[in-house]
Amino acid sequence: MKSLTSILLWSIIAAAFIGPGTVTTATKAGAEGGWSYAWVILLASVAGYTLMEMTARVTAVSKQSIGGLIQAKSSSWLPILMFLGVGVGCIAYEAGNLLGGLKGLQLLGGVDRYYVLILGLVAAALLYRGNIKQISNGLAVIVAVMGVCFLVTGIMGSIGPESVINPSVIESTLPAEVQNTTIIALLGTTIVPYNFFIAAGLGRGKELSDIRLGLGVSFVLGALITMGILMTGNLLPTVFSDFKSLSLILESKLGNFGPWMLGIGLFAAGLSSAITAPLALAMAGRGLLGGNTKNQWGTNGSYFRMTWSVCLIFGLIVALLDLDLITVIFTAQVVNGVFLPFIAGLILWLANDQKRLGMHTNAMWQNIIGGLILVYLVWVNGGLVIEKTIG
Repeated sequence: MKSLTSILLWSIIAAAFIGPGTVTTATKAGAEGGWSYAWVILLASVAGYTLMEMTARVTAVSKQSIGGLIQAKSSSWLPILMFLGVGVGCIAYEAGNLLGGLKGLQLLGGVDRYYVLILGLVAAALLYRGNIKQISNGLAVIVAVMGVCFLVTGIMGSIGPESVINPSVIESTLPAEVQNTTIIALLGTTIVPYNFFIAAGLGRGKELSDIRLGLGVSFVLGALITMGILMTGNLLPTVFSDFKSLSLILESKLGNFGPWMLGIGLFAAGLSSAITAPLALAMAGRGLLGGNTKNQWGTNGSYFRMTWSVCLIFGLIVALLDLDLITVIFTAQVVNGVFLPFIAGLILWLANDQKRLGMHTNAMWQNIIGGLILVYLVWVNGGLVIEKTIG
């Protein structure tokens, strides 16, 4: 029972990174290169688990917030800069989350753009309750529904002589080389910076065994769902440009069942992430800026509620603008991926603090894995910079 509770609590991590951003990025990767991007999903999941475990362990053992640890090891302005950076990212994500949920509704029936306000109200109502456990349990159900939708869609579309699992089709979908931009986007949509603060917040007061079990199940679930989305995207004969075209392809292969599965999955992804992005920013604020104002930064505190409200309101404002959903979401994932080496380096630094962690500092094998992840993130981002500069 305790293990199940831990899994449900940490399912919020899967709900946070399996949103419209992941749906868009994995679908685009599936249409672009199919199974040639499967290894990136596996790498991102392993890297995400490794770094999140370090983050949760640091706060669980030290009994200090990420912000407090950073302030103890550096100047006081670094937590403020990090909060501002996370804030901009959360607002951008929130707009994409709400638009993604709206697009799911539009695939299910004729609704206009202003229905996004209803999604915002639902998210606000759940956040206002301030019960992280209840939110986690609700998101676990949403993630399960979403996962079933995309896995069933991908598997059913992969059955038959022209399926994506046919060896000849797999070979024909492999590009000469995968695209750095897509790799970074897949990494960025799986290892989301604000998830580090969710992991830090959830890790405080928890046992390490429960943390590792919950995170492990969360990332395995997330990897399976992302693979299902990749399989779904691989059904597209052309480049992924909008969800309507994907819906039509699924309808031609799966009948009326296909568009319904896509609509429900996209709506579930949007709603779950529309709740977690504002929640993550509030938890980041508590961790980075909380200081001596712990009461105001409690889940029912004024600062905590004001922070998630600002994120939700600005996300709604951006969502009501007439912007291209696919371009905005994919660009956000790339920017997120570019930021990853900095936060990965910071977590590695904190996880080796002998003074505060004692015997729970990183083992050599953890530093080797973490170091390799950091080197790869720097290398792939450097490759993108060179590619764009020369190009």
